Amino acid sequence: MLPIDGPTLPLVVRDPQATSALQEKPEKVDGFGDLLKNVVATANERIQAADQAGEAFAAGQRDDIHGTMLALSKAEIELRMVGTMRNKVVDAFFELWRMQI
Repeated sequence: MLPIDGPTLPLVVRDPQATSALQEKPEKVDGFGDLLKNVVATANERIQAADQAGEAFAAGQRDDIHGTMLALSKAEIELRMVGTMRNKVVDAFFELWRMQI
């Protein structure tokens, strides 16, 4: 495959208002519980930012449908990941609980 010559457009146009909360540095993680709290908090922030982007698009304040759909898709994927992590932790707990000592 040959490289593309000439100027190229960016694939993603970022909205600085919608992603400002996501660009903060993560807090120091001391244990597994803190790691889970940080993941859930990040997922919550991403969902709220995607919700705001969707509402802005629906209200006509924003005309970037690609960025809006991308933010909503990222939020959905992160929500699924958090749900899967929760299910795995619960499964591990029950597996330890059934273990005979």
